[in-house]
Amino acid sequence: MQLVRSLQLVLLQVLGLLINQLSRRYEFQADNFAVTLGHAPQLREALKKLDSNNKSAPNVDPWYSAYHYSHPPLLERLTAIDVASKKTR
Repeated sequence: MQLVRSLQLVLLQVLGLLINQLSRRYEFQADNFAVTLGHAPQLREALKKLDSNNKSAPNVDPWYSAYHYSHPPLLERLTAIDVASKKTR
């Protein structure tokens, strides 16, 4: 019985990590779509406003963020928006 519980715990941790990574991937895809529609400046401002309202940490460890956060931190998203903006020009 103890072995089953231990395996469940490990499985839940792995599934949680995979679900977070999938969610983060979707966020980057959505941001990229907004950039391709020409809404990069508005997206940047909206993300900054959301971030200031949420009072999240501006500089998060990438490993911690990848494991615990379902959404990418602001700096990662802004960097990805800048990269996507340069590609669409």
